[in-house]
Amino acid sequence: MQFEIEFNADHLDRIMTAVRQEIATPQEMLGAIGQELFRTNSKRHNAGNDPDGKPWQELSLATLAQGKRKGGPLKKTGRMLASFHYSVNGDDLVLGFDESRVQGKLPGIHHFGTERKGRHPGIPKRDLIGFPDADKKIVTDVTIDHLTRVLNRVR
Repeated sequence: MQFEIEFNADHLDRIMTAVRQEIATPQEMLGAIGQELFRTNSKRHNAGNDPDGKPWQELSLATLAQGKRKGGPLKKTGRMLASFHYSVNGDDLVLGFDESRVQGKLPGIHHFGTERKGRHPGIPKRDLIGFPDADKKIVTDVTIDHLTRVLNRVR
């Protein structure tokens, strides 16, 4: 008794071509990742939390005494958090702050904090961007969803 099996690899070739195309031109996938990371980090910023979900240090009494605030920490005018964005250029995804839209290096000053100098009490460190496990999961999930859609189109 003899069995003969014949394989038609056309479908596999189409799948491999689609995957290679996504790897060579990842802008759509990076855009989807950027959009999700932007949404998640914006929610954290609006809630006054760092990337791990821990609340930022509260405003000092001296800062509160200055008045004219739109809200809690990092919300005096709202311009800095409004400058938060993502961009995709080629195979690079950048998530950060547009420092041309805010005064000087303000995001970095708040992210890293400053020491006390003279009469200035310093600024406490308030992490703005990080890459916690929750964000790593977002990247994994969005990548899997994107590649699944690509493979389903090949069918």
